[in-house]
Amino acid sequence: MRRIVPWAALLAALLLAVSCASTPPATPPETPTAGAPEAELAKAQGLQQRADKYGLGEYAPEDYAAATKDLKAGQDAYGKDNAASKESLTRAIDEFTSVITKGGALYLAKVQAESLASKKAADDLKASVAVKDEYAEANEAYQRALKAKDAGDIENAVADFTKARDLFDAAAALARQKKENATKALAGTKESMTASEKKAADAQKSLKDEGF
Repeated sequence: MRRIVPWAALLAALLLAVSCASTPPATPPETPTAGAPEAELAKAQGLQQRADKYGLGEYAPEDYAAATKDLKAGQDAYGKDNAASKESLTRAIDEFTSVITKGGALYLAKVQAESLASKKAADDLKASVAVKDEYAEANEAYQRALKAKDAGDIENAVADFTKARDLFDAAAALARQKKENATKALAGTKESMTASEKKAADAQKSLKDEGF
């Protein structure tokens, strides 16, 4: 019995060693790699294009500068550090949105004021009567712009206010030309009448001078 116990202990130790050697060391879980922020990049670029289309950066220069800086940072990190890229692009989206919100309202007010000034010029020339069809087309665009503005549709409001401005200007130019033509024609008629009256008076005097 004294010889069996040491052998049993030795066997147990051997089995424990083999078991430990066959068990692979635990590996830490892999950190998932962030995917490229394609949607964020596309949205930020699209918002920048909208802002640049109407020059809205000048109405919110600080927001625009921050937005372009974050967009560039997002583009530089894109594909290299996608988590950082997404963070920068998300900020750029918020900043460009702020530019469009602030600048869009100011730009819209400017375009509306220009359109209204053109409408007044056409009204002063009685364009709604002198060039009825052209004035009606301009006024339709102006009314559409007002509805789009009330609906918060800045892009269509800007487009229609701009169109209305140009059409009112064209209608005013036509009405002005008609007025000038009519004024010249009236002046010519008066000159003809004056000349005829003078001829008649000269003829009458001649007859009187000759004793008729």
